Amino acid sequence: MGKRSRRSVSGRMVSVSDLAQMGRCERLVVFEQLYGSRRTARQRQAQARGLVEHEQFYQEGIAASAQADRNGRCFIATCLFGEAWQTEVLRRFRDEALRPSVWGRQVIRLYYRGAPGICVVLRRWPALQVPMRVVLGAIATGLRWWSGSCGGGKCRR
Repeated sequence: MGKRSRRSVSGRMVSVSDLAQMGRCERLVVFEQLYGSRRTARQRQAQARGLVEHEQFYQEGIAASAQADRNGRCFIATCLFGEAWQTEVLRRFRDEALRPSVWGRQVIRLYYRGAPGICVVLRRWPALQVPMRVVLGAIATGLRWWSGSCGGGKCRR
């Protein structure tokens, strides 16, 4: 017995899904193959809602995996600025000014507890990102100026 071809009348290949649908309605498969499938307005709206939900789920997954990869990084600064100079200045301040002291480590510990929640709020309400960028940008600018006037971030007293 020879191989049987699964080509439609128009000469195109027929998918496995189309073959499965043939058991249900052969005419529907032929009609959709020739003219394309037509969806009702309600089906198109449901499809659009589904695509939005899938995109939101995907973005939340990306954000969660990015947070897991950020061990030791500045959550809020990274959320607002990405890997910009502001983030680097704030990290340097954390490492050089806060980490050496006991109270500084307590501040860092409290920050790491609260920062992921703040990032979630900032992502959910993007209008809050602008004032936070202004505040953190001003702090980073001041720290950058201070570290420059103190000789590379370490003041000698």
